[in-house]
Amino acid sequence: MRKWIASLFFVYVLLAVSVIQVFAQGGATGAISGVVQDVTGAVVAGAQVQIINQDTGTVTRTVKTDANGGFSAPLLPVATYTVKLTSPGFGNGNFKDIAVRITETTRLTAKLAPLKVLEKVEVQATVQTIETTTATTGQAIEERTIRELPLATQNFQQLLTLSSGAQSELNASAQLGRGNARVIVNGQREDNNNYLIEGISATDYNVSQSTNVPLPNPDVIEEFKVQTSLYDASQGRNSGGNVNAVLKSGSKDFHGDVYEFFRNDVLNANEFFQKRAGQKRPSVKQNIFGGSLGGSLGPLGFFFLNYQGTRQRSGLSPGTSISNPGFPILPADRSAANLAAVFSTPATGPCPAVPITIDPVMVKLLNLKSDQFGGDANGYLFPSLPGTPGVTIPDTTTCNPVLSAAPFVISKPGKYTDDQFTTNWDKEFSNGNDKLSARFFFSNAESLLPFGAGGLQASLGGTLASSISATDLNFPYDLPVNTRFLGIAETHLFSPTLVNDFRFGYVRINNSLINLPPAGVTADAVGIDRPTNNITQSIYKFTLGSSGFQIGPTPPADQFQTQNNFNFVETLSWVKGKHTFRFGGEYTRVNLDKLFPQTFNGQLFFVNGGGLTDFQKALAGQVDFSFGGGGVYNHQYRTVAAFTTTSTAITTILSSLRTTGKSGRILP
Repeated sequence: MRKWIASLFFVYVLLAVSVIQVFAQGGATGAISGVVQDVTGAVVAGAQVQIINQDTGTVTRTVKTDANGGFSAPLLPVATYTVKLTSPGFGNGNFKDIAVRITETTRLTAKLAPLKVLEKVEVQATVQTIETTTATTGQAIEERTIRELPLATQNFQQLLTLSSGAQSELNASAQLGRGNARVIVNGQREDNNNYLIEGISATDYNVSQSTNVPLPNPDVIEEFKVQTSLYDASQGRNSGGNVNAVLKSGSKDFHGDVYEFFRNDVLNANEFFQKRAGQKRPSVKQNIFGGSLGGSLGPLGFFFLNYQGTRQRSGLSPGTSISNPGFPILPADRSAANLAAVFSTPATGPCPAVPITIDPVMVKLLNLKSDQFGGDANGYLFPSLPGTPGVTIPDTTTCNPVLSAAPFVISKPGKYTDDQFTTNWDKEFSNGNDKLSARFFFSNAESLLPFGAGGLQASLGGTLASSISATDLNFPYDLPVNTRFLGIAETHLFSPTLVNDFRFGYVRINNSLINLPPAGVTADAVGIDRPTNNITQSIYKFTLGSSGFQIGPTPPADQFQTQNNFNFVETLSWVKGKHTFRFGGEYTRVNLDKLFPQTFNGQLFFVNGGGLTDFQKALAGQVDFSFGGGGVYNHQYRTVAAFTTTSTAITTILSSLRTTGKSGRILP
């Protein structure tokens, strides 16, 4: 019974009518509305209004003014138009450079002069530059702004904070990757945001952040908009920001460009602490290169192509350098007996001796050979720093031991590569009554961080800056992200007042988080015996809480996520007199396949106490507390959602309704 009632309610909502005044537009379109007057201000009824795309030269829409001189053209592609007006007894009016912004309505008041006084009166139009047809807050950022504002990594998301109510962390210019922007809108969590391309949801349903969403480069973006609040019910999946990007299309003329953005460390000064430690200037090299070409295919329509490649090497990015002010000095002789003799707390005055026995796992770990941290004369994984190893008690009133330590500084350049390709195609059919558009975006990116395997936050969507500490001796981390976007839109004019817009979208996000242990550094090699060794061979993460640094890989085992998301969006707009009726619906299917073991390598925590430092406790295997466990190894997630809106306009009163239904299942 409950399911039957819910189904009935859904059918009712799906058939609901959206009645709003002349400002209807879809998720990736805008609108032009206005009134035509003569020079005295009297309305001109029955005037023909042609809306011509200036880039392609095609007539996008033809309508007539009503008895009140008004007209409305909803569901227009984002572009710059010429509005041509003709009416018997009046001179023609050609009003150029009328910009249509995404999800916005451009309001036009045009005046026509009678033929007999045409030579004395200037035909003119007033374009309303402030959006007054809706209470939505936000800002559309056009192509010129995107191209002219400096972007260190060519990530247009760094401009999202130009909209009111949006804020973000600053990105370090030398940081590897595309410079992810964690946008916070009106104080809400980042996972409340919704990301769209051409009106199709490109949101990462795994972590709901912008880290892995498809990201076309600025040379491809025609315009984007961030809606921060009060957007109508057809917009947004959550209550946060609604980010919608529209891609470029071809024009009647051929246009293209070739570009490269270049950085090199030979132009930089050395970092202060690197120089003091005698380290060379870290490598910082970046090459972002590509090109675009767009134009006409004659009777086959219009096209736009773009390729962009990114090659980065940086030793200043999080995960590429270590600056530990006090790493314990280790002896060259790392036998169990010598380590116990060196690191046992000696008796000093009234303070008793605290001897330790070295854990066999730690003996093997300290004797492993690797150049992960630069190596030393003996080739150890953890190098012996200059100085005399040992333990002292400088203050006999507290009896707190102090290890002999020295600064440890090292830098290894990490790598980031990205190859992305975009192809767009548009064509009109049936004398302009049908328009078919296709958008395809492809990107393969990968980050290799020599010291990037940070703490637990690194596996939970944290940025490089927030999840990696420069004092930690982390193992390497590999972060491949492959994304695909396909969007197909069909706009059909049943009549000048009845317009339908249908969109299909396919989004694929395939990202992984992979520990890359140094050669030979495995659980079996050091004698770690745990139930999860069949899943991961990464060793424990050793956290020295009192000293303030960690050693080893990221605690969780390797993770792999693949999303295949399908979107169907339907909008029907019907202009009737002063009103525009809008019917809308959306169906989204999210296929999220996760290889997320929720099995941890194990994280061991040590703190000072009992006459021993945290490092001495680690040597002795005296764990204060630990974190680990196991869970589901492989599961699939399915979700189905739908929405529709209903709005009614009575003078200035608007109401809006959005319903969303979801269902999901987990497969073993």
